[in-house]
Amino acid sequence: MKFLLCMILVAGVVTALPLQARPLNLLEAYQQALGYDARLRATQADNKAYKEEISKARAQFRPNVRLNAARGRNATEHAYLGRYGRPDYYNTVNMGVSVRQPLFNLTSDSEYKQAKAVAAKSDAELHKEEASLIVRITEAYCNALYADDNLEFSQAQLKAAREQLQQAKRRFEKGFGTITEISEAQAAYDTALADELEIVNSVEFSRRELEHLTGEYPRELCKLLPAKLVLTPPEFDGVQHWIELALEGNQDILGAQQEIQVARREIEKQRAARYPTFDLLLGKNYSESENNYSIGSIYNTYSLTVQMSMPLYSGGYVSASVRQAQARWQKAQEQLNMQERGAQSDTRKYYNSVVVAIAQVKAYEQAVRSHEIALTGTKKGFEAGLRSNVDVLDAQQKLLAARRNLAKSRYQYILNGLLLKQSAGILAPGDIEELNGWLVSAKQ
Repeated sequence: MKFLLCMILVAGVVTALPLQARPLNLLEAYQQALGYDARLRATQADNKAYKEEISKARAQFRPNVRLNAARGRNATEHAYLGRYGRPDYYNTVNMGVSVRQPLFNLTSDSEYKQAKAVAAKSDAELHKEEASLIVRITEAYCNALYADDNLEFSQAQLKAAREQLQQAKRRFEKGFGTITEISEAQAAYDTALADELEIVNSVEFSRRELEHLTGEYPRELCKLLPAKLVLTPPEFDGVQHWIELALEGNQDILGAQQEIQVARREIEKQRAARYPTFDLLLGKNYSESENNYSIGSIYNTYSLTVQMSMPLYSGGYVSASVRQAQARWQKAQEQLNMQERGAQSDTRKYYNSVVVAIAQVKAYEQAVRSHEIALTGTKKGFEAGLRSNVDVLDAQQKLLAARRNLAKSRYQYILNGLLLKQSAGILAPGDIEELNGWLVSAKQ
């Protein structure tokens, strides 16, 4: 009855899932995430916004043209010996156009260079987020596959525990077994049943995590084919070469370097506030009856002016601003040091993790083979009366644990390889295509 309830629960979860024509592979999941993931889309929008700062800064070097126009109806009364006569009514017209062309402005020049540095930093952040999406989608996909594997292992364990329970009952009926063996087998079966219910929930959770990135619930996924999995040690000669790659291409380091440039331009901009600015002003103004002293008069005025402006004293504001910018530049230097040290540490960690994962996969493959042989021998010994039911259950659990560890080590190898490339700054969409080649449809 408990087994029937478990199967009903599993069937209910499966039938509640939306229909999907075919299994979703890793490459398709990544392509869907490119257009759906909110983190990436927000970073892309941020990048576009920062690049517009260049255009805004460039606009300060170009002419600024203004047009103004006004038309009105006025009335003016004249007083003579304290008595007002009839008012004069007249129209007023005023139109003008002015052009301001900056000639010399160090502040604008610094702002333009600073805007380019800000945009370059934003590019580094966008590249970082693009690489992060590759890692996040692969991790979510591997977690979903591991949950599926866990469910498969758990179902096999449940089946074996049920068979062991039935066998223990038959032995007891024939007078060979004991009630203790039946109790032990029943306890193992109940435990396996409870574990499966929890794993079913983890399968649903992992699928929802993948849906959070792709926008589509994956009813079926492609499976990792161990025969296609290529266990390749990290390329290049030793971890030092990977560290050199990270120092040159890690996106956090590149972003920190651009932050130093931003801080340096800020120092220049604040210092430039002490220098004069020069502007060329061109203007034309047309007016009719501009005031009550020039009723009926028409004026056309043309002007050409070179204007100089220079601050003399601002109460120490400029000096304080320069010192503040210098402190921020020093902070940016320390942040670069921090990013470089972190990148070196991460590179070493992921490099060693890849090497260890390869060794673990090979070790667990041998462990699975050994536990399979041990389980077969234990079952034969139990049938011959040489081994107990506890020995069989223990051998089954050890085999299940070895299979789980093997599956986990394979997925860990995949993720550590991506993290190593991300830390070195060489992770690219082509890596997703390579990983996708290790997957096959479960129907094949």
